[in-house]
Amino acid sequence: MSYPEFLSVLMLFLSVFGIMIGLPVAFVLMGLGFIFGLIGIGVAGIGYMYPINVFGLGSDFSFLAVPVFIFMGTLMVRSGITDKLYGSIHILMGSLRGGLAMATIMVATLFGACTGVIGASIVGIGLLALPGMLDRGYNKPLVAGTICTGGILGMIIPPSILLIIYGPMANLSIARLFFASAVPGLLLSALCLIYIYIACRIKPDWGPTLPPEERNIPVGRLMTMLLTSLIPPLFLILAVLGAIFFGVAAPTEAAGTGAIGALILLAVYGKLTWKNVTGAFFDALPTVAMVMFVILGAKFFTITFLNLGGADVIRRFLLSFNLGPTGVLFLMLFLAFIMGMFMDFIGILFIITPIYAPLVESLGFDPLWFGMLFCLTLVVSLSTPPFAYAIFYLKGIAPPDMDLLDMYKGIVPFVIIELIMIGLVFLFPKIALWLPGIMFQG
Repeated sequence: MSYPEFLSVLMLFLSVFGIMIGLPVAFVLMGLGFIFGLIGIGVAGIGYMYPINVFGLGSDFSFLAVPVFIFMGTLMVRSGITDKLYGSIHILMGSLRGGLAMATIMVATLFGACTGVIGASIVGIGLLALPGMLDRGYNKPLVAGTICTGGILGMIIPPSILLIIYGPMANLSIARLFFASAVPGLLLSALCLIYIYIACRIKPDWGPTLPPEERNIPVGRLMTMLLTSLIPPLFLILAVLGAIFFGVAAPTEAAGTGAIGALILLAVYGKLTWKNVTGAFFDALPTVAMVMFVILGAKFFTITFLNLGGADVIRRFLLSFNLGPTGVLFLMLFLAFIMGMFMDFIGILFIITPIYAPLVESLGFDPLWFGMLFCLTLVVSLSTPPFAYAIFYLKGIAPPDMDLLDMYKGIVPFVIIELIMIGLVFLFPKIALWLPGIMFQG
């Protein structure tokens, strides 16, 4: 191993250590990139490379979709649409044990398709569903696992910030990634519903049914409530994905279409006020700033890491095991999973996607299929200790009597379900490739 390659390996270890001790991800990556750039590349080198690459990052229209989709999600929270939808599905599922938890997964699936940001999804769904389930005596670990997993669904169901960032880095169409993730995302949601139903049948006290007096509503009125609450989110999904499918807009433009659709829904519900629009803007601002700073810091890190030969070190490491293409693929996913236990997914994307993308092609795998496996692996890592970001978001809104142990216990069965989903996509690639094949044939 040469001296520059040794520096790249040291960079990687120091980045994981810095994040583990609680330093901000963006500044760890940015600082290490700059310091090791000075040591290994020199002032002249980084003075030339950094401005060019940062300008390229700022002028990439794909990343423009990130703040717009986040703004769309905060507008949805302000609209109150999820309250109406949750109330309708809650009553519809009330006769089933665990019906309230299943309603939470259903609403989270639709809400995830309108936000794409894990923080907004978990906080929004948690504030809506947490009090109701706890007041009705639901099992606390089940409540925690349901809400965390519901929020995570927004990271794989389009439009997803994860996919928007991964696409340009892996030279993949964001539109194809959106359609490739739709079936796995919906199937994952269905598997979660099946688990909740079976768990509450075996342990009836985990999810009591809704009292008859609360669900005693005429069928006609219930159907009206359900349809009127379903139409708005479906309208928004159509505004985004429909615009892409019919060729009306690129993914970045579709984000603007979605934001306009969210404003229209605010107007329909009589909530299009200056206070709500500016409130949604300021709600989105911290998340946008965090994402953009992590992207910038990760870009600094990646420039230095690749120029020091870090990519070659990792490639040689992966191929040195002589595991064959499939074995190398599993090793790549395993490394991503381990890194996801300690690092933010955006940092991981910028560090290892430039290494993985060419390696995947050389191994003969479909890049779109691998992209789904890779992104699903990162989604699982969001709820895996020690740095389970999904649990940290939930802890911020949970009552004091719901401790971290309840949350960790509750998330384990759902992590197993997510791993099963990865196995299904691996064994049956058509789960990810069928829909984009139809949408983009010819």
